[in-house]
Amino acid sequence: MRFGGYLKMAQQALKTEQGRAAGRKAADGLAAAGNRITGNKHADLVEKARLAAHKRLGGPDPSTGTNPSTGRR
Repeated sequence: MRFGGYLKMAQQALKTEQGRAAGRKAADGLAAAGNRITGNKHADLVEKARLAAHKRLGGPDPSTGTNPSTGRR
């Protein structure tokens, strides 16, 4: 399968709640890894990127329990 095919499959998966949940989990894992690798030297930037990913994917922010796109619980 060509790369474009995988990209299309990923886009389709992100249209489901299960796919978005997996994306949010991946963003959280990548943020944790980034903090671990940098020794929390860039924790504020990593958190900003994690929140941007959560906002783009929709759904609640696990640290506050609110939806970043609406600000509601």
